[in-house]
Amino acid sequence: NLLSNNVSKITPAGVSTILGTTGGNPYGIAIDSAGNIYTSNVNSNNVSKITPAGVSTILGTTGTHPYSITIDSAGNIYTANYSSNNVTKITPAGVSSILGTTGSYPYSITRDSVGNVYVANSSSANVTKITPAGVSTILGTTGTYPKGITIDSAGNIYIANSGSNNVSKITPAGVSSIIGTTGSTPYSITIDPAGNVYTANYNSNNFTKITPAG
Repeated sequence: NLLSNNVSKITPAGVSTILGTTGGNPYGIAIDSAGNIYTSNVNSNNVSKITPAGVSTILGTTGTHPYSITIDSAGNIYTANYSSNNVTKITPAGVSSILGTTGSYPYSITRDSVGNVYVANSSSANVTKITPAGVSTILGTTGTYPKGITIDSAGNIYIANSGSNNVSKITPAGVSSIIGTTGSTPYSITIDPAGNVYTANYNSNNFTKITPAG
């Protein structure tokens, strides 16, 4: 909850509670296999951890304005730092480091099964790939003002372009294409096992579905 600096839990029966508190203005959220919740706190430049029992701590610090967050199978946390143009890695022990640099104003982040991290750079209209060793490259280009990012099982990257109202696909080899149009100002994106892509469209208050055929 961005303005109240906490995380809500809603049960399948619809019962809502405040699970725990966060740092300043939590924006991104992730969960690990043990049920711990992590938030990237945009105004305090850190990551909160909330246990399933509701115990809240600051796990580690980040770069400036961490808008999004992801986690790997070992429990390492990664944040895309919008104003410092880099990615922070925080270990389960709370050790923070800069994993690598990005393009201009990275907004969202995802990772693949072998540990590479990908960020959508909203101002430079491209995607950065950062290896586990911290080597940063531009994987491919996007539409204008890319916001959301996701990845499929084959390693293809999909990006919701909030300025051009479409979705980009970038192959592991770096080939970029537009696969379909969306509603107005798509901010977030996901993909199902059949390869259908879905975007949540901020200004048109709807969802777009794009099939693998476009």
